[in-house]
Amino acid sequence: MKQLSSGYLRMLDHEGLDPVEYSWVVAEYQDGNSGKSSATYPKQDFRFPSFLGKKVSLEFTGDIRCIHCGKHTKKSFNQGSCFSCFQSLAQNDLCILKPEICHFHLGTCREPDWGEEQCFQKHTVYLANTSGLKVGITKEQPVSNRWVDQGAQEAIPLLEVRSRRDAGVIEKKFSSIIDDKTKWQTMVTTDSVPADLASKKDELLSQLEAWDLDVVYQVVPTRESTKIRYPFLRYPAKAKSFQPEKETKIDSLFLGIKGQYMLFEDGVINLRAYAGYEIRLSVES
Repeated sequence: MKQLSSGYLRMLDHEGLDPVEYSWVVAEYQDGNSGKSSATYPKQDFRFPSFLGKKVSLEFTGDIRCIHCGKHTKKSFNQGSCFSCFQSLAQNDLCILKPEICHFHLGTCREPDWGEEQCFQKHTVYLANTSGLKVGITKEQPVSNRWVDQGAQEAIPLLEVRSRRDAGVIEKKFSSIIDDKTKWQTMVTTDSVPADLASKKDELLSQLEAWDLDVVYQVVPTRESTKIRYPFLRYPAKAKSFQPEKETKIDSLFLGIKGQYMLFEDGVINLRAYAGYEIRLSVES
């Protein structure tokens, strides 16, 4: 095995859609005399397609650093936070998972400036085909970045609104008739069944008009869905999820990537879930 990278894990970066081209991202830290830590992100000079069909090793050292403040932590909360940041940062509040319960207007946002900047901007409500049809919301531009991270194989925007809360209100209402979550076990073991997203979009928008919600929105006119192709040889036979707390080293045949999941012959790992974990990446020569 040849070690190619070591550092503190971050989400995979990516560009393109046919196929998606992934980049490995880790952080390196410099600890200052004041106790503050600064992170740098060294460029990784390799491409994942060259690993396909080879043995790849992911070794977790057991060290974890908060992705926000850089402090060492024994346990990670909400995909990369230490307990202090988990409690104090607005991006870790429950309203991020359930935006329809936004409480900014009550003056109780943990970080009003952050909330103003992040939550009060254009959000897109979309329809994606991941483990099946689902609705979701995002402020990302391009919107397809979110679709890739969720492992969607096709998707289409439905409408745009002025805030995260408004998007959440619509998503919550849609969730009464269509899924709003991805079944990851299905997503990492099989292709999604192709669907007529344009027709489904029409159905959802008609239903939205019938509900007459007190939300201002603008329909995105496109009727053409975006297709996404991921770099992998085949799916693993089982959706076993590797857990670094129990298995500190993964050493298996690399099959590819879908969403933020690395697919191996013996199982899969959601790299997003282990942001901040120190990791070493090696590949057979």
